[in-house]
Amino acid sequence: MTKKDLRPEQIKLLRFEKILKETAEEKAAGKPLNKAPVLAGLAVVAAAGAGAAAKLGNEAPLQFAADIEAAAKAPIAGDAWLINLAEVVTKSHSVVESLAEQGAFALLQANGTPKSPPAEVVQSLLTNGLF
Repeated sequence: MTKKDLRPEQIKLLRFEKILKETAEEKAAGKPLNKAPVLAGLAVVAAAGAGAAAKLGNEAPLQFAADIEAAAKAPIAGDAWLINLAEVVTKSHSVVESLAEQGAFALLQANGTPKSPPAEVVQSLLTNGLF
């Protein structure tokens, strides 16, 4: 039996998570919060959500993409905006991975140290700064 492949959608979401991390790094380095790259990345999240929903036969990824967009456009200031968004992204990514595993979909496999959840990375950077 051939597994359905959800890795392209995972890669899109990982790219968005990278944007969040870079934004948190800039903020931790003392630069003003720049929401523009994050907001520009919402198109990638929408595409990942649509692709995952179609492959999974489940509307949940579309809802999570909408939740991420709502969090990104929320009128929250400063660090709280970034932390809230990272928490929504972490939850969304976890649930989509769980749905994929239940449906025997091919997912990216981590060899070695697992990736830290975006919420933990962002909170650590904003609390502890750059190492």
